Amino acid sequence: MRLIDTHFHLDFYREHSYWYDQINAMKQYTLCVTNSPEIYCACKKIYSETRYVKFALGYNPQVCSEMVLNRQAFLSELAKAKYIGEVGLDFSPKHIGTKIKQVDAFEFICRSVAGSSKLLTVHSRNAEKDVFDIMARNGIKRAIIHWYTGDLENMQKFNRAGYYFSVNSNMCTTSRGKRIISEIPLDKILVESDGPFTKVGTHKYNPVNLQDIYSILAATIGVQNIENIVYENFNRLLTL
Repeated sequence: MRLIDTHFHLDFYREHSYWYDQINAMKQYTLCVTNSPEIYCACKKIYSETRYVKFALGYNPQVCSEMVLNRQAFLSELAKAKYIGEVGLDFSPKHIGTKIKQVDAFEFICRSVAGSSKLLTVHSRNAEKDVFDIMARNGIKRAIIHWYTGDLENMQKFNRAGYYFSVNSNMCTTSRGKRIISEIPLDKILVESDGPFTKVGTHKYNPVNLQDIYSILAATIGVQNIENIVYENFNRLLTL
């Protein structure tokens, strides 16, 4: 099996050391996103990157009310980071109060990675147009739109720009999520867990459940060889 999880929060698991070892033992390619440069640095100090575990340098818009983006730390780590995430914007009611700060931070991040080959995993809740405009303005070429929940018009903009979409188990349980999944071209679809913020059935996701997400997605879209499709898509994205 060549399973890939493009969006996973290792540091949010109490038993993160155990799951780090399990991911490697199960040989599941996993991109561990972080919510700030400080957390990224902490993860890199604790864990070595392996063939199966990679870390992404991030600044989650949902933490904007709690911490200001440490731009010096972000730039210090940027040269060595191949992956950037979780980054983006969140204009949902809970986070709309930090809209200006979020936009300023995301503009800085996109401007800083413009012209590079770095791969972004991007949060866009209730802010799809603004996210797209900032990415387009800064010439972002490689990105994964994580857990897309917006309208189809903006989704097509992301698609035409060549961006990919990562799908999790929660998206497969709602009519809106299924509609969005049905609009993702097969050559642009990827799998994410967003663990531990999702469920598989009635249980909080853990890496043992990654195969279950693939099976749920396969049933949702009626495709049997989803593992090969996702593997080929991700490898194509890495070579863009």
